[in-house]
Amino acid sequence: MKITNIILALLTLTMLLACGQKQPKENEKHDKSHSESTMTGIWLRMSPQGPVKMEFKKTGKVTIDFGNDQAVEVSSNYTINGDTVEFTDVEGEMCPAPGTYLMDETPYYLAFDVLNDTCNGRIKTTSGFWTKPNFRELQETLDKQIAANPEAKLQLMRGRLYMATGNSEKARKDFSAFIAKDSSNARVFINRAATFFPGDMQSVLADCERAIALDPENKNAWFLRGLALYEMDRKKEACESFSKAIELGFSVLRIAEKQKCAEYWDIENTP
Repeated sequence: MKITNIILALLTLTMLLACGQKQPKENEKHDKSHSESTMTGIWLRMSPQGPVKMEFKKTGKVTIDFGNDQAVEVSSNYTINGDTVEFTDVEGEMCPAPGTYLMDETPYYLAFDVLNDTCNGRIKTTSGFWTKPNFRELQETLDKQIAANPEAKLQLMRGRLYMATGNSEKARKDFSAFIAKDSSNARVFINRAATFFPGDMQSVLADCERAIALDPENKNAWFLRGLALYEMDRKKEACESFSKAIELGFSVLRIAEKQKCAEYWDIENTP
């Protein structure tokens, strides 16, 4: 089935769906200075539209370069608070309000998952897996470690690094290897589901169902499930899935999927 333009536009988000849904606990929050954060520096990822570069500076500013062509399209201030980061756009293609994201930071990849943002453009730009410019060296390091000791967590990190570089097939193999050893992690089922886009919606749906069984409040699983169902021409079920994602905090879908679901939603009372 031919994939819709809306899915292509949102694929940056749905391919990556990086972090979990747990909100950081208040007693775990702590401010971290920009100079202390290992997030400082350049991060890259491959999107359906081409390469994207994000540079976090010690001054508390982050810039985004679409196409990695040395032209900055968006400049924002960022504030780190424990495992979350808040972006406030100050220049370029600006969003009117700040956005808050959960971070997953490792030596091999950096990931963001939206917690509170009403700006669809920033969600698509920011959400997902990023890696360092020396990603080939990082991959070689993981290759050697996995060859010596194929631990599930190492295969998971390599799979997410592959996602950042746009290699879905290799990522899927690593996610499947992880799942064979540990089938209790909903996030990994979502990660693997994203690797089946756009050709195998049945597998996307199957992995989303398994993720929801493990974590019924995972908004990303409900969202990705909705995209798969819509492409399978099960539109009413898709819109019910989008509604569940909105109920769980994916508020931007009220706008992003409004046209798709106008027939099924009571727009005034959509959660």
